[in-house]
Amino acid sequence: MRTKYLVAVVVAAASLAALAWLLLARTSPLTGAGSAPPAAKPPRILASIEVEGRGAILANGTSTLFWNSTKPLALRLEARPEACWAFKGWLVNGTPYSAEANATLTVRGNTTVKAVFERPVYAVSIVPILYPAQAANVSAKVNGTLLKLPANVSAPACSLLEVEPVAPEGWEALNESLRFTVNGSLSVKLLYRRSRVTATFRNIVVPVLVSWLGGNTTLRGDAALELPFNATVALSPWGADRRGCAPYNETHFACLVGWSNGTGVIPIRNPTLRLEDDVVLEEVVEYMARQYPTVFIDVATPTGTVKAAVFPPIEDLIAPFKGVYRYKGDGWLEVNGSRWLLVVELPPWRKLRIHVVSKMNVEVEVILRNEPTVFAAGRSTEPGRYCVLEVDWEFVEGAKDAQSLFTIPEDWYLQHFKCTVVQDSGQRACKRVLAATGPGRPFTAPVQRGWLLIHGYADGRLKIEITETP
Repeated sequence: MRTKYLVAVVVAAASLAALAWLLLARTSPLTGAGSAPPAAKPPRILASIEVEGRGAILANGTSTLFWNSTKPLALRLEARPEACWAFKGWLVNGTPYSAEANATLTVRGNTTVKAVFERPVYAVSIVPILYPAQAANVSAKVNGTLLKLPANVSAPACSLLEVEPVAPEGWEALNESLRFTVNGSLSVKLLYRRSRVTATFRNIVVPVLVSWLGGNTTLRGDAALELPFNATVALSPWGADRRGCAPYNETHFACLVGWSNGTGVIPIRNPTLRLEDDVVLEEVVEYMARQYPTVFIDVATPTGTVKAAVFPPIEDLIAPFKGVYRYKGDGWLEVNGSRWLLVVELPPWRKLRIHVVSKMNVEVEVILRNEPTVFAAGRSTEPGRYCVLEVDWEFVEGAKDAQSLFTIPEDWYLQHFKCTVVQDSGQRACKRVLAATGPGRPFTAPVQRGWLLIHGYADGRLKIEITETP
């Protein structure tokens, strides 16, 4: 037991000695009293990178999003948006820093960097192109929504748009439905074309034949026709004489002298119109009394002089009558007026000679048939000249089946219906003329094959000779 206590005392004494030595060493002149402790470790600088939207980030060429350092560090930032997205800018601790996709940032303290990506929205304008250029309520469906054009649509990048043109009544769309992906602002042009127009006819007193490619119809009174756009329409009196006159009542004829289109008068009886818009047409008519006297003239024949009846405008061949007839003797008939028509009933003949003297041209035509239409052809004299026309029966026989002026051969026409200008022979050629109006009326109209139609537009004198009889 003594031995154990002795050992313990020795160990304790040794420990106290060691502690005393350590205390002595702290105050020892070798180290100096009150020396500073070792320096503390510097603080860590932390940087984190975040993403808003759709895109990838590189920092110093790596995809590392968390950085720390004991001293300031530089970050080379690079933003890479995904398809259909765009880089908007960098935020540093919530404050805009740069709008450039590649930027450099020096981090001196704890920092949060955010790359902001957004899906851009583009403007899509839808513009109508109209032919003809005129007002029209055209529209289009955009992804099923009906929009009046022109229209502007906002669409996110890479969105799919379907544009379906919608044409109003009377128009047609020339585009099919369009499907496309929006990758930027753009303009879409849709083409529309007028498909038909409305022709409204008012106050149609003289029946009129309306003809266009692919159709025709006869109108009287008020009517409206739906016609193809840009159609060429020919208007002509129907069932009237060559001057556009038809029976109106028991005492008067109505004579078509032109058309009114709302903005003015078209002084043409049978105009041809090209319809590019709706139009309103109204007849301009004159009314003429139906009481006309019959005149007889002397017609010289190889066997003597015979009387030929001259019918002023009659029921089926009628014109505004503005002339006075006077027989001057020796076969000459004088007509004073600005617009007149004679129907001359001739005795049988084989060759004719017709003398014409007038201030204006006079049209001398021979009736070729009166069924199914009144069909006549002839020559128009030189105005202000003394003209002699010669025609033989071969002209009547050869042209009776012709359908138009152009189906009669010109050389044959001129051979059998000659025109000579007195005192200036061979220097001028009278024009060819044609009359074909309305349905023929062989049982009511007095005109027969071989009779004459003579039209004048000023005062004139006429003389008819039958130089050869059958």
